[in-house]
Amino acid sequence: MGGSWLGLTWGFGGLRCVDGVPSFAPTLPAAWQGYRFGMRWRGRQVRVAVQAQGVEYSLLEGAPLEIRHHGRTLTLHVDHPVTCALSGKASFPQSFKAVIFDLDGVIADTAVVHHAAWKKLAAEIGLPFDDAVGERLKGVDRRASLEILLENATHSYSEAEKDALATRKNDYYRQQIEHFGPENLLPGAREAVAATRRAGLKTALASASRNAPLLLERLGIAELFDYVADAGNIRHAKPDPEIFLAAAAGLGLAPTDCLGVEDAAAGVASIHAAGMAAVGIGDTRALHQADVVLPAIAAFDITDFATPEKKTQDERGHVPPIV
Repeated sequence: MGGSWLGLTWGFGGLRCVDGVPSFAPTLPAAWQGYRFGMRWRGRQVRVAVQAQGVEYSLLEGAPLEIRHHGRTLTLHVDHPVTCALSGKASFPQSFKAVIFDLDGVIADTAVVHHAAWKKLAAEIGLPFDDAVGERLKGVDRRASLEILLENATHSYSEAEKDALATRKNDYYRQQIEHFGPENLLPGAREAVAATRRAGLKTALASASRNAPLLLERLGIAELFDYVADAGNIRHAKPDPEIFLAAAAGLGLAPTDCLGVEDAAAGVASIHAAGMAAVGIGDTRALHQADVVLPAIAAFDITDFATPEKKTQDERGHVPPIV
């Protein structure tokens, strides 16, 4: 029995322990319809079910568990199974019920404003700041970004000093976005969100910025989102899946019913850890873990990714015209 289990888990399931994390690379023999196996890992009970349609990972008992599927990090929670494509990359189209968008770099180019605000703060406190540091801050919340910035500090900062620095950076940022308007939307962004709604899918925003509601109002697209995840209530920054899980919960949907759209590697990792398929917007090299990478949000066509159920306009509500 033990040899059969090892043959199934290690052979076909591709189970390995990598950096202390249970990692899977499942395959399905051509003559098989599917298989499944269970395992205990440090007090958790995990079940893995493999079929041609995909691989379902379920945590049956125990604390949340981080695993890897073809190198992709996932976080399992009891009663929230995660389904992935057998190959490790999602295939499209799928029957999604919602799309969860990031804000900075996807809907509006606020990344340059964040970059300028952090660079100004770094200069004021005598810390180096280059494009490599700026890239690491993409998709990361304010406090986590500050910790990255302070990695090269020559002395330690108290929590009160860190709060003051984070507030100062946010003041610089808010001064700039006060002048934002619909003209600051990235080309094709409004149409991408509106077309998603017209196709019968729900829409949500999963931004690390606590200024997201204000920015949506300034951009004139607040009414296009069914739910905005409150970054103020998110304890763990991307790449943790918390904000995407919160967005799915706010929509009343399972994570696997949602497609995530991100421009940062940390955001793509967050989407995948939530058990969702990920569309990357931007540089293919930086976003190679995404299931699909598009050069810009203008290239996002919901019909390429989703085969939604038909809903009437009354069911979805009025969608403002594209202007």
